[in-house]
Amino acid sequence: MQEEKQIDYDLVNAVLGENDPEYTERTLKDLLDVRDRALYVQQIRNDSTLDNIYETVNRSTRLAAQGDLDTKQLEPTTVVRQELFQKPSEVALYHALIESVPQTQTAQQTRNYQLLVVALAKIAPTVSNFFDGPDSVLVMDSDPEIKRNRLHLLGLVRNHARVLADFGAIVKNL
Repeated sequence: MQEEKQIDYDLVNAVLGENDPEYTERTLKDLLDVRDRALYVQQIRNDSTLDNIYETVNRSTRLAAQGDLDTKQLEPTTVVRQELFQKPSEVALYHALIESVPQTQTAQQTRNYQLLVVALAKIAPTVSNFFDGPDSVLVMDSDPEIKRNRLHLLGLVRNHARVLADFGAIVKNL
């Protein structure tokens, strides 16, 4: 698959999900979807669309690994506690995630992954502000409930991206 269609090795790994039972199961259920996602991720790398979402999604993915959010969870209203928000950037990310749920679900159902990438690109500035903007937060807060809530927000970003691929497996510059 990799050589025939000239798909970069890291993108194949990202779509297959190295050592990830969830991705393995998904692969075994639908090989054509794996091919289509790999080709699409290669396409967005080639046209630089991946550059617009890579940093924020990858950073979210790395931090989310320290949390306990189920990787299949997409809906923020059931796992994020709004009363724990301390900064506007948390509120903005929460609402951006709520808005992206329909696109992600449609992308899953129809395999139109462009919808997902458009949604991720739309929330990327909000995620950047969450990390580094004037209202940025310290994700690893000393209060365990606030920390968990913030990790859930980042876990949701990771989970939306996981519909397409494991961004943690993507190498930025090949």
